[in-house]
Amino acid sequence: MSRSYKELYENSRKAGTNKPVTPEYFKWKKEGDQIIGAFVSCSPVQSRLGDKEYNQYIFETDKGLIKFALGRSADNEITAILGRGVVYAITFKGKEDIAGGRSVNRFEIEEIGIADQVDETEKDPESDGK
Repeated sequence: MSRSYKELYENSRKAGTNKPVTPEYFKWKKEGDQIIGAFVSCSPVQSRLGDKEYNQYIFETDKGLIKFALGRSADNEITAILGRGVVYAITFKGKEDIAGGRSVNRFEIEEIGIADQVDETEKDPESDGK
């Protein structure tokens, strides 16, 4: 007889093999705030301030899954560039005032490499693994 899903869950919890998949929300607060991790997905979210949409991003980081928004201006610049499984460093550069009394978030986004290959770039091929 096979185990129930509840038993599988309880055994996984006891063994510590379960992995949380609910992302923690990250809010950009001060210049220099940073997220470093692998891009997982992006999905449109309806703004509370009107009928405008913005993107919500999910990244796998050292602390687990993180979700965050960059703002519509950054969405237009970066969404098509991000690659699933690619590691990026995103650094908040503060807000910039624009026309009409509005402001936009500014970011520096750096591509580090493909998640499975990032460690390989740190090894010196001439060191024979030493």
